[in-house]
Formats: sequence, structure tokens, C-alpha cells
Amino acid sequence: MQPVPSLDEEALAKLLRIGGPKFAGNMVDLFLDFAPTKLAAAQAAERKGDWQGVEDAMHPLRTCAGHVGAAAVRALAVEIEDLAHAGDGAAVASRLAALETAIGEVKPRLLERRAEFEAR
Repeated sequence: MQPVPSLDEEALAKLLRIGGPKFAGNMVDLFLDFAPTKLAAAQAAERKGDWQGVEDAMHPLRTCAGHVGAAAVRALAVEIEDLAHAGDGAAVASRLAALETAIGEVKPRLLERRAEFEAR
């Protein structure tokens, strides 16, 4: 299986085409605010064995991540949602840790791109 790149530049280019730099920057900001909140919700649900809660946190995160091109985050959110649906608690915990890392890795790249949008 090929590793998923952390950032899909084409998704960001699409946001620029659709709504311009301000819109693209706003979408990045929304993701950067949203992702840690959904991660925390999923982690709390996982600690309680609430697999539906994990699914509920991951589903909107995968969509939001896809919009801004956070490809690795999206892929992990999809995987975690599926694992939670199957009730695989050990795998969910492991993948949530990977998701936290992926969010941390993509954040500086998105901030850099947002700064480029603002300079336009």
C-alpha cells in the first residue's frame, strides 16, 4: 500500500478556483480549528468504548480534511471510522495516535499555504 501524502495541493488549488484566496484561507482556518476538536471527541469516546461516538467524530473530520487536502488525515479518519464501526478498540486507539501525528504534520504546511493565500 502506498503511503498517503500529508497534503494534496490539488484540493487547495480547487478551493482557490472556487472561491479565491480568502475563501481558501477560511477553509484552512476551519479545518485547523475543527480537527483538534473532533480528535479530542473521538479520543474521549474511545476511552469510554463508545464506538458510535468515535464514528460521529470521524465522519465530519474526513469530509473537512478532504476539502483542504489533508489527505493523510482524511485517510486515517476513514480508517478509524471503519474500525470503530467494527468495534476494534485496540486498532482505534492506535490509529487515533497516528491521526494526532498526522494533524500535527499537516498543520504547518496548511499554515504556510494560508499565508500564501493572504499574500495574494
